[in-house]
Amino acid sequence: MEEEEWIKRIQQGETQYLTLLIERHYLSIQKYCYWKIRSMDDAEDLTQETFFRFCSKTDHLNNEGKYLAYLYTIARNVCWDYLRNKRRTQLVETIERADSQAIEMSSMEDQVDNEQIVHQLLQTLPEEQRELVFMRFCLDLTYKDIARITRMNQWVVQYKIKRGLNTMKQYRERKEIDGEKASLRSSYAEKLPFTSG
Repeated sequence: MEEEEWIKRIQQGETQYLTLLIERHYLSIQKYCYWKIRSMDDAEDLTQETFFRFCSKTDHLNNEGKYLAYLYTIARNVCWDYLRNKRRTQLVETIERADSQAIEMSSMEDQVDNEQIVHQLLQTLPEEQRELVFMRFCLDLTYKDIARITRMNQWVVQYKIKRGLNTMKQYRERKEIDGEKASLRSSYAEKLPFTSG
């Protein structure tokens, strides 16, 4: 049974389909919330808040396949509300700590292939572009869904994601070239004879 049919059944009062819908998308929403705020405990709370808000609005959903975009829009707004309500200094300290020291990898991050590389490459992008690339490739959302969530034109979304990927590719290539140069310098230095002074 398609998820659009589940929405119809939910609207008819068959709550077991709401449970199925939540179970199917819970981990993806939690991953998104975690990515936005970098706190697993708070991501859990925000995920629950997202589904609470979603459940309270199911009567108003149309059945045109937009419910997934609506679910992520709620999650995005819940995360923004959370961040706005935090004291600014506390948020700045958290970001500085995250940037200056290695973040302990959690099981949620372990699910993403090459998470450290992906995270490092994503940090080379501006916040808006970073979020678009994350939604497309880490959450596997379509361009259409991303456009609905972010309220951007679909072609603008595609353009910004393409630009972001190019930026990440260039950064990675520069890092590889720098690494090769350092390796060559190191091996050359090892071949030099030592002189006693």
